[in-house]
Amino acid sequence: MFGKTRLPVYAPSADQLVRRQYVEENGRYVWFWYTRTGVIVKWSLFLGITILLALYLILGRMHAKKRVNRGMKPMAYHGWLLSRQERAGVDPRYAWPQSSYTNYPAPGYGPPPGGAYGMHAMPPPVYDPNNRPPMYEGGPPPFGGTKVDPMQTGVTAPTGGDYAPPPGPPPAAQR
Repeated sequence: MFGKTRLPVYAPSADQLVRRQYVEENGRYVWFWYTRTGVIVKWSLFLGITILLALYLILGRMHAKKRVNRGMKPMAYHGWLLSRQERAGVDPRYAWPQSSYTNYPAPGYGPPPGGAYGMHAMPPPVYDPNNRPPMYEGGPPPFGGTKVDPMQTGVTAPTGGDYAPPPGPPPAAQR
């Protein structure tokens, strides 16, 4: 650095990088991956990766089975290679839930023949032998709120909707 000159940084152009990928074969330029050597390298890489994956699957399953047969839990990196039944022998989390059989639900639970749902009281029947309109417990709501049309019972709702009009003339008429 002291007194030395810096050399310029050499950056090859894109044309030079592309040209470097071509090789002369039989008097013509061919891309490297299409030459005999390039094809051998491609297939060697593909087969190498495939063989490594196959070895991992086969040897990993064998190792996991050996651990399960000894009564130990499989390791995390090869436990997924075992079925649920194989893992259930050493890990209770993978055991199927036990079936529980019961004849009838407990009284008060379940659908209506054996029990009742936790809902409101049952409504009264629609028809009454005394020809009374059906009503809920606690008396009828105001203004004839029953299941029967008010016109059939003679009860009429007040005019003007649910509320009575205010006393006196309308505000516009006071001016």
